[in-house]
Amino acid sequence: MVPPVKMARNGKRKATLKKRSSMVKKTKKDDIVVGASDLNWKSVEVPDTLGDFGGFYGLEEIDGVDVKVVDGKVQFIAHDESKVQSKEEESDAGDADSELVEFKNLDDFGEGELSGASSSDDDEEVSDKDEEESEKDDEEASDKDEDVEEDELQSQVFNADLDIEDVDVAEFPEWNKLGKLSVTTLQGLTKLGFSKPTDIQAKAIPEAMKGEDIMGKAATGSGKTLAYGIPILEKMLNNKDQSKAIALIFTPTRELAQQVTKHLQQIGELILKKSPYAIMSLTGGLSIQKQERLLKYDGSARVVVATPGRFLELIEKNESLVKRFAKIDTLVLDEADRLLQDGHFDEFEKILKYLGNSRKSTDKKEGWQTMIFSATFAMDLFNKLSTTSWSKFKKGKENASEMEIVLQHLMTKIHFKSKPVIIDTDSEQRVSSRIKESLIECGPLERDLYCYYFVTMYPGTTLIFCNSIDSVKKLTAYLNNLKVPSFQIHSSMTQKNRLRNLEKYQQQAKKNSVLDKSTVLIASDVAARGLDIPNIQHVIHYHLPRTADVYIHRSGRTARAENEGVSVMICSPGESMGPLRKLRKLLAIKNGESDQQTKKKKWQKTVPLLPIETDIVTQMRERSRIASEVADHDIVSNSLKKDDNWLKKAADELEIDLSSDEEDNDVILAKNKNKKLNKTISKERLRSLKAELNELLKKPLRTDLRKRYLTGGLVNLADNLVKKRGHETIIGHDKVNALDQLKSKKRKQK
Repeated sequence: MVPPVKMARNGKRKATLKKRSSMVKKTKKDDIVVGASDLNWKSVEVPDTLGDFGGFYGLEEIDGVDVKVVDGKVQFIAHDESKVQSKEEESDAGDADSELVEFKNLDDFGEGELSGASSSDDDEEVSDKDEEESEKDDEEASDKDEDVEEDELQSQVFNADLDIEDVDVAEFPEWNKLGKLSVTTLQGLTKLGFSKPTDIQAKAIPEAMKGEDIMGKAATGSGKTLAYGIPILEKMLNNKDQSKAIALIFTPTRELAQQVTKHLQQIGELILKKSPYAIMSLTGGLSIQKQERLLKYDGSARVVVATPGRFLELIEKNESLVKRFAKIDTLVLDEADRLLQDGHFDEFEKILKYLGNSRKSTDKKEGWQTMIFSATFAMDLFNKLSTTSWSKFKKGKENASEMEIVLQHLMTKIHFKSKPVIIDTDSEQRVSSRIKESLIECGPLERDLYCYYFVTMYPGTTLIFCNSIDSVKKLTAYLNNLKVPSFQIHSSMTQKNRLRNLEKYQQQAKKNSVLDKSTVLIASDVAARGLDIPNIQHVIHYHLPRTADVYIHRSGRTARAENEGVSVMICSPGESMGPLRKLRKLLAIKNGESDQQTKKKKWQKTVPLLPIETDIVTQMRERSRIASEVADHDIVSNSLKKDDNWLKKAADELEIDLSSDEEDNDVILAKNKNKKLNKTISKERLRSLKAELNELLKKPLRTDLRKRYLTGGLVNLADNLVKKRGHETIIGHDKVNALDQLKSKKRKQK
C-alpha cells in the first residue's frame, strides 16, 4: 500500500503529520485501525533520472496495511502491531515539525497519484483541473508554514552554505588574469579539467564582466559557451534575489540548447544543489506542461537556454513571464549568424519586441547586455553554392572587415546598448587548421559504397552529414545491413528519439573503440551547428552542403578541444566543377591575390584526394549492392505501413469505409503507393538476398587476392591473424589512420 504524500519543498524524503490521530482500535482478529501517523513508514529513494514526479519529490510506503473509506473518512488498517510506530518513533516524528506535511483527502489526488504510480512528465500531460488543484494545495501549504519557514528562507541566501571544497585560488593564474572569479566557478572549472582559458575566453570574459556588448567569432570547438557562460554565472552568484532572471540564451537547435544547459550546469554544480532548476532549458519536443510547472518553482529559470519557437509559445500564453524575463541583465545569441538568413528568426524578433515593450514600461529602461557568438560571420558564406552571387553584399563597403559588415546588418535587427566590442580570434582562416580536409571523387550512385569503404578502412568514430532526411534513413539502413553500427538523427524524429540515439551512439562508440571498430552517426544538418559530440574523428560530407557556412560548422564537429580530425567530401565530377569550386574559393585564405590570379586558379584542386585502394573497393561492390537493395525494400515497406495506418486513422475519424476498389481511392495516393510497391521485393527474394549478404560478410577482405594461401608469399598472413597484427577487418593490410595518412601526403607534396 502506497498512499500519496505531498512532500516538503526542500525535497527531503520523509513525511510527518501536523495532527496526530490518537485513535487506535482493534478490529477482527489482529487487525488494528490506526491513524496515518501511527504507522511505521519507510522512505523511498527516488532516482534522479526519473524527473520530479509531477511535483512529488518522494513517496513513503508500508506493506501489510489496507486503506478503507468509511463515511467519507480514511481508515488505515494494520494486520499486525509491527506496522505501528513505537512511542520512541512517535516522539521522533513529532520533532520534525519544521517539515510537516498534511495527508489530503483521497479525493484530492489524481488517479495516477492514488495508485502510487509516478508519472514521467516527458510523456504525460496534466489536466487543467489537476494543475489548479496542485496550485491550490501549494498555496495552502505555503500559508500554513509561512511563519515557521520565514527565518529559514531569509538565512538561505542564494550563495550561502554551498558545499565548497578547498580551492587554492593561486592555482589558477591564467583564469585570475581575466578578473575576480568566484570559488564556485573555479571549482566547477577544476572538475571539468579546464586549467586555462582558450583565446576566445581570454578575450571575451573580461569585456563581458565589465558589461560590454560583444560580437565574438572563434573556430568551432574553441570554448565559446564558457566565454559567455562564466560571466553569466558570476552575475547569478552576485545577485541574491532568487526570483531575478539573470540571462536568456537563444540557440537555433534543440540539441545545442540542451548541450549549452549541460555545460553551464556542470560549471555551476554547487549552485544547483540549492536551486536545482536555476539553470534550465526550454525547447520544443518536450512537455510544455512540465516546463510551465518548473517555471513556477522558487529560484527556477534564473538562466534560461531556449529555442525561439518554444520560448515564444510560453510567453504568449503567460504575460507574467514577459514581465519576468524583460528584467534580464544579459541576452546571448549563440550561432547568431543564423539571424542573417531571412525569415529564420521571425520568432526571435517577436520575442525581442515583447520583452523590449515590457522593459520600457518599467523603471529599468536601459537596454540589457547583448552578446552574440558564432564560428562564421561573413555575408558571402550564406549564399547557395549552386546559384547566388555575393558581390551585392560588399558593394560600397570594400574597406570594412567582414565582421563590421555583418554587424551593420545585425544592428538593424538587434538594438545594442552600445556599439559591441568585436572579438575575432580566427580572422585568418575559416576552417580550423587542426582539421585535415580531403576529397573522394566518385559517380553519383557510388556514395554509399565509398562511405562503406571509408568506415571499413579507417575504423573509429565517424559522423556523416546528408542533405536530405531520406538519405539519412537509407544510409543508416544500408550500413546496418553491412554490420556497421549506425545511428541516425534528423529533424523528423521526436526530441526524445534524437537524444536517445545520441546516447546509444556514444555508448556503442566506447565499446567499439576498444575493439578498433567503427561506429557511425548519420545526421541531417540539425547536428551541424554547435553540437559537441565527444571524440568524433572523421566527418564525411555525403552531399556537399548547400552553403559554405554549413560546411564550416559540419567540419567543426571534429577537431574539438585542441584535438585534430578529418573532414572528407564525397563529390561527383559535376559537383567538382560547380559547387565545389565555389566552396573552395570562399574558404580560401585571402592573401591579397589579384582578381586575375583568382580567376586563373583551379579552386577545386586545392583539397587533396583521399587515397583509394581499388582492389578493396572491388571486393566491396557486390555486398554493397545487396545491402542497398535490402535497405530500399525496408524503407519502402515501413513507409507503406505508415501510409496505411494514417489512411485508416483518417477514415475512422471521418467515419468513412475504405473501399478496396482503386477507382474509389484518391488517384494521387494510389499512384504514390504503386511507385513504392514497385520498389519492394518478395519475401523469398528478401530472404535470399539476406542469406547471400551474410555469406559475403563472412568472407574477409584481403589486400592481395592473387595469393592462394594465407601462409604463402613474403608475409605470413595466417600468423598475423593469430597474433592480431595488422588491420582489424582487411587481411594483409596494415592498420591505417586517415589523419596520419593525410598528414604524410601533405609532407610529401611539400
